[in-house]
Amino acid sequence: MSSQSITSNTGSQLFVNTDTSKIFLGGNYTRQEGFINNSGYNPIVLPAGTVMGRVAFSGTLAPFNSAASDGTQFVCGILTDDVSLAAGATVTASITVAGRVAQDKVSFFPTSFGMTIDTVVSGRRIKDKIMAETTGILLVVSTEMTDYDNS
Repeated sequence: MSSQSITSNTGSQLFVNTDTSKIFLGGNYTRQEGFINNSGYNPIVLPAGTVMGRVAFSGTLAPFNSAASDGTQFVCGILTDDVSLAAGATVTASITVAGRVAQDKVSFFPTSFGMTIDTVVSGRRIKDKIMAETTGILLVVSTEMTDYDNS
């Protein structure tokens, strides 16, 4: 999935950066895995690549939270597409549960938790938790391939 950001707009000229790098690099197994519920009062956007857990009691997906005790402290997959949730809304989402994923594209929500894949939780890096607690996600270092014959 590519993204664009406007770096400068002079009124007569527009400068746009386009990121065409991929999150999911191949051999991925994705499942339409259930619902995400926004029980808050503000709309939220979960970007593709967000590490997800599952609330044990309800079975709904929620962003991974290493400090939780409701089931979301365990990784169940990585969000496949951007998901927009209005306040109080519930939507269906798909997660990637196996395959190669670019480790620099993995994200956490909310970002205020300050987690990265190298954050240590219970004596284990989150990167290792992702690879151990899923069906087979392999986090790999991705490189920019800008030549026309690279895919």
